[in-house]
Order: sequence, then C-alpha cells, then structure tokens
Amino acid sequence: MRTVVVTGGTGDLGSVVVPRLLREHRVLVSYRSAAAFEKMAKHERLTGIADGAAIDEPVDALVMLAGAFALGSTAADYTAMFEANVLSAARALDTVRERLTDGARIVAISSIHTVEPPAGLQAYAAAKSALNAVILTTARELAARHITANVLAPATLKLHGATDGVPPENVAEAIAFLLGDGGASVTGQVIALRPS
Repeated sequence: MRTVVVTGGTGDLGSVVVPRLLREHRVLVSYRSAAAFEKMAKHERLTGIADGAAIDEPVDALVMLAGAFALGSTAADYTAMFEANVLSAARALDTVRERLTDGARIVAISSIHTVEPPAGLQAYAAAKSALNAVILTTARELAARHITANVLAPATLKLHGATDGVPPENVAEAIAFLLGDGGASVTGQVIALRPS
C-alpha cells in the first residue's frame, strides 16, 4: 500500500479523487482549513496534515489538485493565479521532495486551456502552463530515481449538476492509473482529458 499526499483534497475534485485513492492507498490530505478536512468522510487510511507541515515519513506519490480559476489578464489576476496554481505546487514539491521514495509518482492537475487557450483566460492559462513546465522539468530531474511526473489537463469539469464537461470520476481514474503499475513508464507527459 502506497502513501499518497494530496493537495487540494478538500475541494470539489478532491471529494471524488480521495475516496477513489483510498481504495488502494493510504492518503494524507494537505489542507488549509481544518474545518474543511473535518467535513470529509472518515476512513482508517485517511489522515489530514496542515499545508506546509513537515512530513516525516516516506511518500510514494504526490497528487496536486490544489489550484484556482479566474477570468482576466491584469497584473493582479496574474499574481493570484500564479500563487494558487504554481507557487502552491512548488511548495508541495518542497515539502515532499526529500521524502519521495524511489519509483514514486507525481501527478498535477492543470487545464486543457494550456494547449487550447481561449480568450479571457490569459492569467489562468499562463499559470497552468507554468505548472506544466514545473512538472515536466521535475520529471527530468527525478528520472534517475524512476520517479514519474505527469500533468492531467482536463477540460471544464462536470460539477454541480453541469450537463457538459469531464466527469470528475474520469480524472480520478486517470490519477489512479498513473499511480498504479500501468503508469510506471508514463512520465513527462501533459495528458489532455476531454468530454466523451
């Protein structure tokens, strides 16, 4: 059983991804709000850790769901989007880097808008593109230890009763695949997920 650290696990996507990962792994959910973690369903293999807290055990996978979305292209928009989508990932990597086991897995959630950028999402698309670069360079840096690092880039998620988009269950299954035996030779990839 692997130990998986999940950032952003208390959000909408986390509410689907975390239960899926708990079928096979022990999950440490990094949270900003203890109250948000307390609302999650209890499970014997689920543990909460405050954002930025030291992790004193081996980590077999890091799944980065944390991020934010906003329209706009002002300097303030860029600051907010880079903080939420890039610097949060850099901090997560800093927290676990020395604890990653050989053969560990890293998966980050980006956006289809990094490869198909629409008008009006300049700061968001730029921040998620920077996240892609962080993960792809990390894949090269950690390759000698057989650590894989990949990006999932879904289209808009089908949440809150939406009739179109990528079902969050599909994202959860893609993450589970990348963490499993079948994902061992997949690294340094940006994998687009589109509505079926």
